[in-house]
Amino acid sequence: MPFYRLIKNLLPLLLLTACATVPAPPLDYHQGAVLDTLSSAVSLSIRAADSSMSGTGYLLFRRPDQIHLVVLSPFGTTMMEAFALGDRITLVYPSKSTAYVGRFDELPEKGGLQGWRLMRWVMDADTSGKKQQNGTVERMDKLGFSEKVTFENGVVTAKESSAGDQVHYSNYSVVNGVPVAAELNLRNDRGDRIRILLDEPEVNTPLEDAVFTPNLDGLTVVPLSVFKGL
Repeated sequence: MPFYRLIKNLLPLLLLTACATVPAPPLDYHQGAVLDTLSSAVSLSIRAADSSMSGTGYLLFRRPDQIHLVVLSPFGTTMMEAFALGDRITLVYPSKSTAYVGRFDELPEKGGLQGWRLMRWVMDADTSGKKQQNGTVERMDKLGFSEKVTFENGVVTAKESSAGDQVHYSNYSVVNGVPVAAELNLRNDRGDRIRILLDEPEVNTPLEDAVFTPNLDGLTVVPLSVFKGL
């Protein structure tokens, strides 16, 4: 085979090999940077053995455990809102004029919502404080439970709880000096899967208390224990 033809045939393979072996450059983030607040448009998908849901909306988070998630219909109306604080969660369904209020441990076993009890744990993804840190370590999380955390250049890429819950972080960018994963993939110990994609997140900007407080006016408030799932 002529030399030029050999090079022509090998060039795509050489390019693929080079792309596969060259690691992404380390993120240029502030040493010790932490995420105190987050607001972002999101794409969301939930898959469970018996149900599934997907949609778009927005997510608000304030350290350590305040979360407000809004899921919108294709027409832009609110399908569902979730408010979390500590071990309490409120699910609001405007179309039913109903709010379900209770503790995370009252969420139904089925229906794909058990993953939400892990959101505080998922959002706790601070850097290691050492930009050169790589590999997996075992430690106690902020709730006092054992976890395994995988770092790449000091940034969290995966976590696993002692119960077998897993979350993977990818597509990082730096916002206000803080590394933020644009894609979060969660799988809990029941096999439920949650995928969250962030779009143009804002980090460490002030958030009012009101955005984390559900407006229950005109709604029928019932115990979370009667909720049947998505």
